[in-house]
Amino acid sequence: MRDLHRFLALLFSACHLAYQVSSAASDSPRDADIAQSGYVGGDHSIDPEAASRFQHLWNITFKPDEKHYARPLVHTLSSSKQIIFTASTENIVRTIDASTGEILYERQVAPPWPMAEASCEMTSKNIGIIGTPVIYPEYDVAFFFVKSYIEDFRVPGGAAPPLNAVYYFYAVYLDGLGDVYKYPLFIDDVPADNDLRKIFLGGLVLQRPSLLAIGDVVYAGFGGLCDAFNYTGTVVAININTRWINRWVTQGGAGSAWTSDWTKWHGGGAGGIWQSGMGLASDGQDVYLSIDKGGISTDVNASSTPVSSKTHQDILSRSVLRINLNDSGVQMQDFFLPFDYQSNFGKGIGSGGVSVLDPSVFNSSTARIGITTSRNSKMYVLNLDDLGGYRTGVNGTDAVLQTIDLQGEVFGGIGSYPFEGGYVYVNPGNASLAAYYWNFPSSTPQLHSSASLFSIAGTSPATNPHRDGVGIPTVTSNNGEPGSGIVWVTDVDKGLLAYKAVPVDGALLQIGLPKVEGAVRFGRPVFGDGKVYVVDGKYRLVALGVGGNGTVAAR
Repeated sequence: MRDLHRFLALLFSACHLAYQVSSAASDSPRDADIAQSGYVGGDHSIDPEAASRFQHLWNITFKPDEKHYARPLVHTLSSSKQIIFTASTENIVRTIDASTGEILYERQVAPPWPMAEASCEMTSKNIGIIGTPVIYPEYDVAFFFVKSYIEDFRVPGGAAPPLNAVYYFYAVYLDGLGDVYKYPLFIDDVPADNDLRKIFLGGLVLQRPSLLAIGDVVYAGFGGLCDAFNYTGTVVAININTRWINRWVTQGGAGSAWTSDWTKWHGGGAGGIWQSGMGLASDGQDVYLSIDKGGISTDVNASSTPVSSKTHQDILSRSVLRINLNDSGVQMQDFFLPFDYQSNFGKGIGSGGVSVLDPSVFNSSTARIGITTSRNSKMYVLNLDDLGGYRTGVNGTDAVLQTIDLQGEVFGGIGSYPFEGGYVYVNPGNASLAAYYWNFPSSTPQLHSSASLFSIAGTSPATNPHRDGVGIPTVTSNNGEPGSGIVWVTDVDKGLLAYKAVPVDGALLQIGLPKVEGAVRFGRPVFGDGKVYVVDGKYRLVALGVGGNGTVAAR
């Protein structure tokens, strides 16, 4: 039996340094990095030469109707065994031997909610765990949100009515999958901190973005469930030591939409947080996110009057936001709303998350650099300390550092490579993967408003399908050695693709990989010790690496 009280004491003593705890250099304990820069480090023993020799090592077929939108995570246990942790729409969590594909432990933590009344069974028959979990490496513990139900909880009808669906916050040991002491937490039926009318009802929302862990706090974004019902976008922040829960809604205050009719479409103002599954980003202190369509504050709605980025907004929609958590709860610090959001209605920023770029490379004396993408076929380069507000730029336009026009809509965010001068990568639908070069080395004294911070450097030869096929670029290297960078993307038709990170003569050079049969929507691969893992289009977990015999493990 584990010493549970000692575990909690260790967690408490870790406090705000917990997000920096050590893990094996080749682990992937979260979705990409906490900054969502898309660069996942250089300790996976993978470079273009090694990747070109990859073979199928093994794959796992799961239960019928079981899907994995939550990305697998890689962790080395205190026993030195590297494992993969998976979580599915059927609320089944597993640990898998990363070398052999053997399932070590399997557990259904709660029954999933049936999707029939959400008219969304094309996503999955049942809905359970969708957002990617996060692992606290020092303690061999994974945290995640689970959608389930309590029969006849709020209304008659058994499990099926949306009002009987609920959310729990789980913490499980990766060695055995048992619950941590005093978990799971029930998070329903509590009003938002910034609007007491907005009660958290788990059946009306979906936890889609990957989880973010900063110190002893885990952050999650909630948005619409197939854009149905009366819902309000919500940030939930949970202190894993005290188990205190903060709930902050994107549509708050007396001027926000509200109705007690839970069936009314967007009755709570909407403004969901989904980011195509990409996680909330952080610089280690503040948190950055994007908000989907919903109500707009009266001081910006149908107005050409500039609004400072630091002006408090009760109601936020189609915006980038910087928040932090203090003794008063979650607080807005800064926002950006594109000046042309009205003409781009339905094609807002909410489809893509925010990326905080490595300040040791993408920097200047005047700005820390971030990037957000959107469905309006634009990529915005942001000053992370002054996001831009609304219409505060020249002639009432955007006060961002650079706006880059793209050839298609973007779902999810960008990838970056903080070596060889610095590159970022964006993967629009109906277009090619594109690389942009950072024009300003770190020695540059300041950024000039008339300058182009990023310039196009190259594109891939392949064209992406529409939004259903677009994966988020993820970048690896061999400890930053020149020529070792690889950009990885998924495609629902072509599977897993890899390119050398530095373009040559305007082209991203493809690295030959074994064929993977498609990929999950908005997917990205994860990495272990010399291996890459990805969920394919048949919802199998596939392992590629050097050597192996292609063994198939059917479950």
